[in-house]
Amino acid sequence: MNRYCFVIEVNEDQMEDYVQLHKNPWPETLQGLKDAGAEELLIYRYRNFSILFWECEDINEVYRIWGANETCPKWNARLAKAYKVSPSIDGSDDVATLEKIFDLNQQLAGELKQY
Repeated sequence: MNRYCFVIEVNEDQMEDYVQLHKNPWPETLQGLKDAGAEELLIYRYRNFSILFWECEDINEVYRIWGANETCPKWNARLAKAYKVSPSIDGSDDVATLEKIFDLNQQLAGELKQY
């Protein structure tokens, strides 16, 4: 299992709607992400940034599968105004993830792995 992280900048005037939608997501979105291979997905808010932490085998494969789900375009259309720059979260391109530069347990064991 791999861990991924990426950040999405949300328009300030859309942040409350974005937060409420994620606190009360559509059941078909939850199931679609799980079915696509998400073992875990945590989203945190910091100011107008959404920080996503994923656990899955391959985040790009998860988004390719999720992108083919009939709920994905509806979810993305619902959030289209929220993003400053629309992220690639429909499987059409690879996800730009953050570079991991520190991992306490891995480094104690002598090896830092990216995922």
